[in-house]
Amino acid sequence: MSADLEFSNWRTAWQAQADLATASPGEVRRDALKQQRRLRAAHVLELLTGALYLVVSAVFAWRVASVEVFLWAAVVWLTTLTVCAFSVWNWSSLWQHDLKSVAEFSQVYEKRCLAKIRAARFGKWFVIVQAMITVPWLSWDYHRGGFSTARFGGAMLFLILFSTGFWVWFSRSRGSALRELHRLRTIGNAPQVA
Repeated sequence: MSADLEFSNWRTAWQAQADLATASPGEVRRDALKQQRRLRAAHVLELLTGALYLVVSAVFAWRVASVEVFLWAAVVWLTTLTVCAFSVWNWSSLWQHDLKSVAEFSQVYEKRCLAKIRAARFGKWFVIVQAMITVPWLSWDYHRGGFSTARFGGAMLFLILFSTGFWVWFSRSRGSALRELHRLRTIGNAPQVA
């Protein structure tokens, strides 16, 4: 690479950072409040979805009333309660702060970005765990004659599509949080958290 081209690349990168660093304290505050509203709505929706899973699995177990369905419902309840407990712990900062200064907004904004990254990581691992539970379960049902080949194939296809959809969603969520975190740190209002 020539020295002139390298210098030009450095100058372009420096000027791009200078543009980002001109964000006003009002913009940081506005972004933090927007983030708070969006994350609060998503958190409430998460918890309502968890409650729906609990109700649907209980009704299904009550109607079908077999050992396998009760075991399935117990797994649904255990995993749903685990996810809800993680969610309440991870997003506790959404409900605690009465912010006054830009520095406080910046700190909380950064904590929420880190919480979003933790949630995405947890979600990806949860998708893996759910697949590790579901694939053997469906295979066992298929092997013992509980499913036809078409129904088994459809269930596996649904599992693959559903898991892929959640994996992509968690990846995008993590990427969004990393971009927000980078932007906040570039502005220079956020403390560097290790």
